[in-house]
Amino acid sequence: MALPELKGFNKEELDEVVECLKKALKDPKLREVSQRAVQGKIWHLEPKVASVLSDLKAQEEVVRSHILKVISSLVYQFHEHTLDTTLARAGLKKDVRVHAGSFLEEKNGQLDLICLDAKERLYILLKEYGWLQEFFRLYPLHFYENSFAFVDRIPKKKLRVKVKVVGLGIGGSMAVSGLAKAGVDTVIGYDKRNQASVTSRYQNASWRAYDVAQKLLDEQAYDELMAYRQKINVKYDDGTTGVMISDRVQIILGGAIGSALGSAERYGAKLEFEKDLSQEDTIEDKSDIVALFAGAHTCKLFDDLETDMHIYEWPEVQSDCKMWLKIKPSEKEEAYSARSGEVGAENWHYTIESARATLEDIARVKNNVERQYQGNLKKLKNGTDIGISEEEITKKYTYQMDQLNKVQSSVEGGETPGGRFDYIFTNAPTNEHNLSKREEAIADGTVVLDGGYLVELKLAANSSFEGNKKVTKHLNSEIVVCGGDACVPPNPQAAYGATLACESAEKVVQLAIGYGHLNAILADLEEIGTMNGSGQWKESLVELKSLLKLYYEARGRSENYFQW
Repeated sequence: MALPELKGFNKEELDEVVECLKKALKDPKLREVSQRAVQGKIWHLEPKVASVLSDLKAQEEVVRSHILKVISSLVYQFHEHTLDTTLARAGLKKDVRVHAGSFLEEKNGQLDLICLDAKERLYILLKEYGWLQEFFRLYPLHFYENSFAFVDRIPKKKLRVKVKVVGLGIGGSMAVSGLAKAGVDTVIGYDKRNQASVTSRYQNASWRAYDVAQKLLDEQAYDELMAYRQKINVKYDDGTTGVMISDRVQIILGGAIGSALGSAERYGAKLEFEKDLSQEDTIEDKSDIVALFAGAHTCKLFDDLETDMHIYEWPEVQSDCKMWLKIKPSEKEEAYSARSGEVGAENWHYTIESARATLEDIARVKNNVERQYQGNLKKLKNGTDIGISEEEITKKYTYQMDQLNKVQSSVEGGETPGGRFDYIFTNAPTNEHNLSKREEAIADGTVVLDGGYLVELKLAANSSFEGNKKVTKHLNSEIVVCGGDACVPPNPQAAYGATLACESAEKVVQLAIGYGHLNAILADLEEIGTMNGSGQWKESLVELKSLLKLYYEARGRSENYFQW
């Protein structure tokens, strides 16, 4: 079966989408509403914007349909040799080799056990991708096995796959935890920064990917993320009231990363900090998959990677943003989390506020203040003009640290209700109107960090690479995949950045699980040579691996476009 061909992105079509957005935003009434409301209206008012995603989703579905068809054929062929062992697995027949709790690790070249294990691994793969019920609906010839919940009771199997994750931000940290949780044979995470720096990000993220976190993290880490889930008080038309749990949770990004890394370590993943694989001359040990979660500048890590990723960009519509963080003793009686802000064109800002008792979050901010201070001193020493003198930098640093120490002392001394402090984080485009807000915030003496960033309109056409490309050779991996900010730079108006990174982490875990099961099946088939048509099975399994890679790319394009 020939592999489907992905249409991919078309620059002219994307240019048309950009022009649709420009045209829509010329409407003064549209510019009066919030950025999320703008998105919602444009999605309906400009059909071209949604039609591109429809086309991408259609391609994704074509690949998925091919995968289901190949799996159905393989399952049917394997089942021919496992009629009795399948019944034994279900407890409907006695077989000393097989029972409900058998791991099937010692098959000793026995064809029926090899085929049973292979069939079960394919079912587990389908379940991991969330396609199992759809598979039984589309291919009812397999439905009998589902009728007694056979699949749900398959014991966990070892995964013959080695995965490295480069970059341990929110996406990479989720990935290493999920890979280790799934039982991937070898999981190693790398970051060129030290661990304190990795987990000291002070930005907030409005993040709705609870289902991804629940799949990839352990219970402890998931509970830590859920601690500040936003609640909304609702008054109904009949006069009754209720509390609605929002689909958002306000997390401090560094805290979420720390929780995910803790989960990864508890599951047994190996983490290496202050190690930059892009600077390694040769990487001796071969990997099945290397996942790059190294941020918006991932494409600069290796020679030719930017060309391979095929980055589309629109520099004429990039913009500057400011952000600042206020910390002060809280008067809130209980844990609190909310969003606020101003809406309308360039004057918008959004603020995420929470009242929390987590002193480690103050420590994270201190790490950021220290790093920012030392970085500025280094720039001055190298002769770089940063628009501020060493005396002014030191004065600002001293003030920020004093404010943080004061808040920490009030919390530790029980001077605030519940030992809480207010953590108030604001983003806004850079203009005179918003700079006045920033100056007003600084004037009240509670701003402990302020900075800025560039919002770039970029989109990677490709997020996976294999074969003879330089990046796969350098990293010594069968396939290299990218995710999160590597494909679409962060954009505060999209409010999907952290979610996109987590979605990418889930895709990496799914791909690794698929690889692990298929590698195990292929290894078992090597033991029996070409008996009973196993040569054809091997061809189908290799094709299935290629389809899983293609699905990563197809789904990635859909998710990346939505964030873009």
